Amino acid sequence: MGAAPAEPQPLVADFKTWLRKHRGASDATVRLYARDAAGLMMELRSDPAGWKPNDVRSYFLERASNSGSGTIKKITTSLRAFLRYLAVTGRCQAGLDGAVPAYAHWQLADMPRYLSTEQVDRLIAACDGDAGARRRDRAIVLLLVRLGLRAGDGAQLRLTDIEWQTGSLRVCGKSRYEVRLPLPQDVGDAIAAYLECRLSTRRNDVLFLRTIAPCRPFRRGDGISSVVKRIMKRADIVPPVKGAHALRHTAATEMLRHGVPLDKIGLVLRHRGIDTTAYYAKADVALLKQVAQPWPEAL
Repeated sequence: MGAAPAEPQPLVADFKTWLRKHRGASDATVRLYARDAAGLMMELRSDPAGWKPNDVRSYFLERASNSGSGTIKKITTSLRAFLRYLAVTGRCQAGLDGAVPAYAHWQLADMPRYLSTEQVDRLIAACDGDAGARRRDRAIVLLLVRLGLRAGDGAQLRLTDIEWQTGSLRVCGKSRYEVRLPLPQDVGDAIAAYLECRLSTRRNDVLFLRTIAPCRPFRRGDGISSVVKRIMKRADIVPPVKGAHALRHTAATEMLRHGVPLDKIGLVLRHRGIDTTAYYAKADVALLKQVAQPWPEAL
């Protein structure tokens, strides 16, 4: 570690540009990866060309010892991505990403966390009313709970993404993966009702705006998730997971219960692999009971 210190900011800035250009990463992902990359640079305080596996491993273990499982997984992913970037650009030795230990976690081991049908009805009812804020809230909730959009997807929606003539919605999500989803009648009605009172502005065509002056668009998914949290509190619902992602889980489990095949659910949710979608099959306890085989000892 005796080499001359490298200036972290240019390296991190280049890394952010690379993430956007070559990985199609969202702004939220870029911020997360850049934060962890900057932390590594500041801690090791040396030219990456001189980094050793033990240096990287020690830094990771120190961070992990003070973090929860969710944070550890994010740190693992971001540090490996940064180290691969440095290796590809010739700034550190190849294979240094292997010094970041694998986190012992069984993929898809937990149960999906979703709202019951009764809770969904209460959530939608909590958006009743003709006020602009209530109309907007209803459109947001229905989009998330019917189509399983991520909060970030909702924040990025533009007026031109709604194709009224074909009854479809254009969604561009992670890694710039764009799809067209069918627009359910109740969702379309809710959006149309919101647009009747939405503030008209020439500056942007973002669909959902804040209701407090100067009524700017939501910058990212956090704003949409905060709206959902407030509605849940208004409906006196204690969700299994905070924020808007509970509605994505709910949409998936509802589709499954209505007989929609897993591959079709995966298309709506824009999953890259069927294994991710199969995670929701565990939520249908009634169906699992039908296929479960009895233990001989219990006969």
